[in-house]
Amino acid sequence: MTTPADREIIELAGTDRERAVPVLRDGFTGVYRWHAKKTLGEVDRVRGLVLGDVVVGVTLLAGLVPEVGYVYYVAIATAHRGKGLGGRLLDDAIGLFDQEGRSVVYVATEPENAPMVAALRRRGFREVERKELGFAEGGLGAWGLRSRMTLVWGEILMGRRLRPQPVKADR
Repeated sequence: MTTPADREIIELAGTDRERAVPVLRDGFTGVYRWHAKKTLGEVDRVRGLVLGDVVVGVTLLAGLVPEVGYVYYVAIATAHRGKGLGGRLLDDAIGLFDQEGRSVVYVATEPENAPMVAALRRRGFREVERKELGFAEGGLGAWGLRSRMTLVWGEILMGRRLRPQPVKADR
């Protein structure tokens, strides 16, 4: 019997990214499936959670600006859900963005996706309010970056600050 610890997270680069397609097909339908497959070839990084040589989970990650990391998608094959694997992939993404020196990480999700919302909240993410100050002003607002995030109508944007915003000296 395998446990979540038996699954390794690896970088999927170049043609290896095609190994993620079955998980995206299994995990999404409609416009989400189309966009996830399109985004697979465009993002900075694709991380795969593998069991043996089979990819059972993926994250699609990008840096939007030097200070900001964005998790486009977290997908787990249906047969492997409910085992904490999505959380492992989220932790991996947060760690990578932190190592890169990013200050803020964002994830968009449907509010009805209770497992994802709960996993994000457990990791310190909160919903970003529409009128909130931008991340550079000490808030988590990301309105100037939303078009690059390609949020779907009805999704909520959740954010987490990884490091304090530097205090700007008065002039």
